[in-house]
Amino acid sequence: MEAAVFERPGLEFLKLIDVEEPKITDHDVLIRVKVAGVNPIDYRAVSGEVEVKPLTHIPVTEPSGVVERIGNHVTNITGGDRVIL
Repeated sequence: MEAAVFERPGLEFLKLIDVEEPKITDHDVLIRVKVAGVNPIDYRAVSGEVEVKPLTHIPVTEPSGVVERIGNHVTNITGGDRVIL
């Protein structure tokens, strides 16, 4: 999967790269993000104005997308549901 990632502060270091798909547990939901808002928190983190740990970091604070997979104990969401966080 692709993600916008930065390994050190600076807008020039924000890159779109392939990253490993997250593993989910019985209580998790995996969401394929379709759109993510960029807000002041994201900008301040990427620009280096505020420190982010740990690095490498994927800045996203307002994602929306589609439920790709659900854990065995998730009962109120199903695959294919559209969600916003």
